[in-house]
Amino acid sequence: MRTLQEIDAELAQLRAQMESVQGTECEVYTRIVGYYRSLRNWNKGKKEEYRLRVTFDPPKEEDPNKASRQVAEYRYFYRKTCPNCPPVKEYVSQLPLSGKQVDVDTEEGLSEAQMYQILSTPTVLFFDKNGRPIHEAHTVDQLEDLRPRLSMQWSDSH
Repeated sequence: MRTLQEIDAELAQLRAQMESVQGTECEVYTRIVGYYRSLRNWNKGKKEEYRLRVTFDPPKEEDPNKASRQVAEYRYFYRKTCPNCPPVKEYVSQLPLSGKQVDVDTEEGLSEAQMYQILSTPTVLFFDKNGRPIHEAHTVDQLEDLRPRLSMQWSDSH
């Protein structure tokens, strides 16, 4: 049988070993600007940005607030000189939904765009019945991709 002194000595030895334990270096990859890259190669600022990132879970389809997330209206932000705006304008004009066109070249339009942090044209914001933006699209392709996700009846003419 071991004595109390032997056990204490063994514990002290184990504590000393634990203090000198070093883990195995781990390589972490994350997606940035469309491709995966090792964090080891990032500069100090990017590493800090990564450390501050917050993850989130998108709402599930069975969300109890789904009814309040149905699309009630849209706002189409455009510029007269925008070459990509006409196809998007044509698409949204045929939606079975009330909407508003906002010319960001006017003072009021620019103010409204700034309020919703619109950074480019064309942009279509979809709002729920409480006036909260719930979806955003910039191209006809993005509008088409939203069709199955939006809680509204789209016309079959698209």
